[in-house]
Amino acid sequence: MRSIPRSIFTALAAAMGLSLAACAAAPPPAPNAPAAPGDARAATPPPAPLPEEEAFAVRGTLKDEWLPLLKQTPFNPKSALVPPAPAGVPAPPAACEAFARRAPVAPARACGDAQGALDALDAALAEDDAAKRDARLAGVETCAGLEAGLARALRAELAPVACGDAIAAPFLEAPPATLKGELYQVLLGLTLSARLARTATEPPALRPPYDQQRVLAFTKGPLFAWVTDQARAIEDLGRLGVELPFYAKGIVAVESGRADMRLVEAVRSAPLPDAMRKDAELSNVYYAELDQLLEPWKTRGRDAALVGLRELSSVGVLRDPRVDGARAMLSRLYGGRRVDALDALELPPLPEAAAPASGAERLAARLPTYYAGRLLPADAAARPELLRVLLGRGVPLQHRAALRTAELSPEARLLYARARIELGRLYWRAVDFDQATALLTARPEGTPRSPEATMLLALSLGLRNGPEDAALMMRRAPLAGLGLGDLAALDWVARAKPASPYAGIAAYDAALIKQIAAPQGADARYWSDVAARFREAQALLTGPLAQAAEERARAADEVARTAR
Repeated sequence: MRSIPRSIFTALAAAMGLSLAACAAAPPPAPNAPAAPGDARAATPPPAPLPEEEAFAVRGTLKDEWLPLLKQTPFNPKSALVPPAPAGVPAPPAACEAFARRAPVAPARACGDAQGALDALDAALAEDDAAKRDARLAGVETCAGLEAGLARALRAELAPVACGDAIAAPFLEAPPATLKGELYQVLLGLTLSARLARTATEPPALRPPYDQQRVLAFTKGPLFAWVTDQARAIEDLGRLGVELPFYAKGIVAVESGRADMRLVEAVRSAPLPDAMRKDAELSNVYYAELDQLLEPWKTRGRDAALVGLRELSSVGVLRDPRVDGARAMLSRLYGGRRVDALDALELPPLPEAAAPASGAERLAARLPTYYAGRLLPADAAARPELLRVLLGRGVPLQHRAALRTAELSPEARLLYARARIELGRLYWRAVDFDQATALLTARPEGTPRSPEATMLLALSLGLRNGPEDAALMMRRAPLAGLGLGDLAALDWVARAKPASPYAGIAAYDAALIKQIAAPQGADARYWSDVAARFREAQALLTGPLAQAAEERARAADEVARTAR
């Protein structure tokens, strides 16, 4: 984010004054004329499904995922320096001091070789208490069988995000001679992202009364100074993150985007003069002008967050607070371009994972995805037991590369297809839906698909041909159409006889995809069809999902009534 010129805040102050003056002088608005009703004719009854072979036909070329090569570049640990925190970045919270000064607990067994180090890491991560776990991880740092810096990075990863630099920066000030470049970059990324997480969190406050003179003085004074300092710090930290690769770049970009968007929300939440706050029309005019001024900053935060999500999707992350936080903020600030719209899709229930039976499975359940990719054998991903565990956090890039050529059992194939669908709906990645389609259509001739595989294939086909990723979906919205929405296979599952055990969720997902994929300016007939589809799903469902289908049907009816 660029440093904010004082002229912006002068413009904000002027917007307040102009809005007050303009609305005070304006005559009362004329009453609104009633809008002409849209064509809300009921949709025709759903047709019979297409024949199975036609409904499940795969049209077009299936995209393959491009996997970056993770090469170790020459690196001199003496260059592993960490820049000082920019002015304006708050110091780490007091709670971080315990992590910085933690006394290590030595591993119970020798860990000079790789297996011994993994056993020590397994024991450390088994600790539920955060302080005890951190102490054990500090002890694992001495294991010769573990790559230098990896345990320190894990400590920073598992601690509160704002403590990352308190843990990682001291290590980089005196790095071991064996530290490799990629882990240095991750440690630096954790340092930068921790500092970014502390920016734009404590804006100055103005106490009542909120008369115009006091609010204007606050806006042009303390608020301007705070925003300027925070914006400069975010820009400086984000610029360093752009130079990092892969996971390190992803975590810094996500935090940079979130910091920029917190700054936008802080400015937007600044107090208004009482006269403006109490007048809905007046405040609406002001916020419309303010949003125009904030749009460049908001766009910069959005783009940084999307860069971060793209990198984390390549890592294979499925569950991570960073991803959740970035998507939540993007959805809040860009409600019309919801990055989380596909979250409402229903999948067949996933059976509970069995208790991990090996060290590799226990580590897969506890390690963040990036570290699982570095530590767990890639070829082990073909085992259904390990794949099921990986579904809980993510499928690392290294394991996806190995799965390309692995011989997969039907169980492993189904689990991996599900993982690709989960990646696709989390990041809007078209390639994941194509890869799921490829996995689910590749079966020995004459071998029937299970009902679950049929449902997942139908969903993959319905989601194909959409945007390349979330960045394209959000930057180009509103689109004439998202491209996805071939519902023939989902309709087949919903309406075929004998009934599929997943008929209800197939009908629900078909209606939801049609709703999400609505082209700009969709007419009343389109929305009436969406409503009819949700009512079809409601009749096949029970419980909360049936209620959700009913609510969505009513909402679609309302849109149909107002559509032209």
